[in-house]
Amino acid sequence: MAAIAFLRPVRPNFHRDPSIDELGALGKHLAFLQGLVSAGHVVMAGPSEDGALGVVVFPHDSATQAEERMREDPAVAAGVFTCEVQAWRMSLFGTGSTRDWFGFTQVIHIRTDAVNAWRMLATCDGLERWFLAKADAWTHDGRQWPRDVSLEHGAKLRMTWMCVGACDERGVFSTEEQSEDNDVLRTEAPHRIRLGWYSGKGWVEFRVTPHLADGRVTIELEQRMHPSSDFRQLEQAYIGCREGWAFYLTNLKSVLEHGTDLRERTPDRKGIINL
Repeated sequence: MAAIAFLRPVRPNFHRDPSIDELGALGKHLAFLQGLVSAGHVVMAGPSEDGALGVVVFPHDSATQAEERMREDPAVAAGVFTCEVQAWRMSLFGTGSTRDWFGFTQVIHIRTDAVNAWRMLATCDGLERWFLAKADAWTHDGRQWPRDVSLEHGAKLRMTWMCVGACDERGVFSTEEQSEDNDVLRTEAPHRIRLGWYSGKGWVEFRVTPHLADGRVTIELEQRMHPSSDFRQLEQAYIGCREGWAFYLTNLKSVLEHGTDLRERTPDRKGIINL
């Protein structure tokens, strides 16, 4: 049992030129949503990926219960937003679980130092050694980013995946590698780097914590997806990426500790899990 509320502005240019009354209703609306989150009724509230509507997720309410709650939203009552509530029909989301389906965190210990770990996480050459088939980066004005120089906030990164032989959700095997472009969203060398994900629909962040006493680092990977009306994509991102990151972080450990890349390089990769 779960439900999703979709909020749409009644006036098309509301966000560009809100009236005093609309601003007042919006402030009360945000406070109302914060109250729902604090009470545990809502796990996520925010704009869709294109910004055209707002999405409010009720993991434990039926559509009827969620609709009753949203009638009390000051912006809905004032006619600033329309509200449409739907039952959450997805198999995973519909369980009523308190699991955060918008993201996850994975952690691994590696016997290396922070400098070597950072090089693997924050340079094009490093990312290709354990993760990407090819990594290319540019400055904001289109100049090629040096492959051995740490990426910085504002850079553009093209991620090319080793996808030949991989099976998609339809059971179709890929015959070519696939690429997506993302922004470098945040860097704090040599401890933290955040990269766009799913062509800007989310982000991944690597955090490096050194342990000087025993010569190792802890690498924490966090993935988050933005609130979106495309909930099938959220399911795919959670399940597929969670499995994928478990392998890639293990491969990072293998490369740094033993110099061995566990990814399959043979031409026949159909159905192979270590891509």
